[in-house]
Amino acid sequence: MIAPSAAPAPPRVCGDCGLCCKIMGVEAIAKPPRKWCGHFRKGRGCSIYAERPSACGAFNCTWLLAPNLGEDWRPDRAGFVMHSENGGQRLIVEADGADPQAWRREPYQTTLREWARAGAAQGLEVMVFVGDRGVRLLPDGGERPVTRASA
Repeated sequence: MIAPSAAPAPPRVCGDCGLCCKIMGVEAIAKPPRKWCGHFRKGRGCSIYAERPSACGAFNCTWLLAPNLGEDWRPDRAGFVMHSENGGQRLIVEADGADPQAWRREPYQTTLREWARAGAAQGLEVMVFVGDRGVRLLPDGGERPVTRASA
């Protein structure tokens, strides 16, 4: 007898998280990076969600898309937002300037370093930024300083 498959998990929603509304810049509304968006309402989320700029709608928060990441990886709990670049070949960790070392807490640091190690064979990379400065996590466990311009 074949066991019934588990029902798929309902899609995640941002809810009142909104850390991307602080960390990411949005040109269409002249919102600079690392400053809270004027449309974000604490405890309620985006006040213009239905009419938000296309850049906001197109942003792919890794926590929203990866059901294997637990609630502790939700950006406002973790202290960083993750997204991919370069066709999914680069995982970007955008740390909140209010807690720039959040990614170094466990289980985050060990997991991110494991992703860097395991992904290297496929040409994947993991980069952590606080503002325009950051580090590339190397497969051997080391780090190489980078800037957004050099990434």
